[in-house]
Amino acid sequence: MVEMELPSQMQMGYDRAIVVFSPEGRIYQVEYALQAVKLGKTCVGLVYDKGIVLAAYTPDTKLMLKGKATKVAAIDKHMGATACGFTGDARALIDMLRLQAQIHKMTYGEPIDVFVLGKKIADRMQLYTQFAGARPYGVAILLGGINEEAILYVVNPSGTLDRWQAKALGRGEEEAQKYLEANYKEGLSEEAAKKMVMNAIEAGEKKFGPVDKKAIEMMVVKKEGKDLI
Repeated sequence: MVEMELPSQMQMGYDRAIVVFSPEGRIYQVEYALQAVKLGKTCVGLVYDKGIVLAAYTPDTKLMLKGKATKVAAIDKHMGATACGFTGDARALIDMLRLQAQIHKMTYGEPIDVFVLGKKIADRMQLYTQFAGARPYGVAILLGGINEEAILYVVNPSGTLDRWQAKALGRGEEEAQKYLEANYKEGLSEEAAKKMVMNAIEAGEKKFGPVDKKAIEMMVVKKEGKDLI
């Protein structure tokens, strides 16, 4: 049994409000949100030669019926996302991504740039680290899409926006990321990319029990026609 280290009395004085820094320059509520991401089941995003592969591990729970909600979601014809962390927070942010993409298209008559949309959601998440009476979003998002090239961004609860070639999130992040770092190379084919993503999720999830590869949701964002399959 793993014992959780309880915060000291001094620490507790600094983690009651999002607007208070600790003497060490830390914001505990943001760190707790990042910890919530690490409790989610593993998800992976990967750039290959003609697009992006996004995938998430979603094993069935006994007696639970399949719903319409998925962990991998289409945002627009040229973009998709997967989220890791609190499901409710993820749903709200995915809805926001879709809304902003459609507002941009109706306003300017063209698909939104991946970076522009990533920055919008990063700004939203960062805003919730700045004022009292709210908490940070307990979710991180892998946002993948096509501009002139395939692009993958990671948006964290702190509001950071980082670009990656391949990235894993969730409880199996360490092992999955090690697999990606050891095996990823530029110019992968679509089939090789799909296989690598599945193997990375398996590497991250296997310590939690047998991995059912049929429970891996996957989406491919392709350059050709910028369509999702």
